[in-house]
Amino acid sequence: MTIVILGGGISKEGKLPKRTKIVLNKACEISKKYKDPTFLVCGRYSFLYPKDKLPKTTESRAMKEYLSQFGVPKRKIYIENKSKDTIGNAYYAKKLYFLPRKERKGVIVTSEFRLERVKFIFKKIFGKNYQLKFVTVPLSFRNKKRRKITERQKMLLKKTKEILNKMKPGDHNFLRGKLYKLKYYKEKRPDWVIKFTTEGK
Repeated sequence: MTIVILGGGISKEGKLPKRTKIVLNKACEISKKYKDPTFLVCGRYSFLYPKDKLPKTTESRAMKEYLSQFGVPKRKIYIENKSKDTIGNAYYAKKLYFLPRKERKGVIVTSEFRLERVKFIFKKIFGKNYQLKFVTVPLSFRNKKRRKITERQKMLLKKTKEILNKMKPGDHNFLRGKLYKLKYYKEKRPDWVIKFTTEGK
């Protein structure tokens, strides 16, 4: 069994946001339910980062270090260090970890506001031959910010479905050579979205 933890942003200084630490804490908690689980931490850094202001470290390396401080043996923590968004998390997790290791079971741990989109992406990219469970972590946001995040996720889900519409479930090769080159990744994002992703708070 592999516990998969998705990145949630990182600051320029290499600090993880509180929301990611909460998700990591949850992953440690649920790992006790399984016999000898491994961990897969996903994420390089967001594609929203300007090329001249990249973080000092990657999200996955910072998450591995955080987990190790809670007593998780480093040999049990694997890194997916290429993805720059949730679609990439799923694509590279399957291509670089699940397929080579012939792993068929995973628990995906993420924050509650991303759940619907995370489920869609992972089920689409992994397909029916994998047993995936999804565990969410509630996060506290003020009402105004929560509304903005909720509306943003609805819009992102719609965009994601448009991107993956022609992909047959499980056909991750559909994305080969396309990821991060699609028009979607060149669209302008609101300033608050960029700040939310790169601030590391």
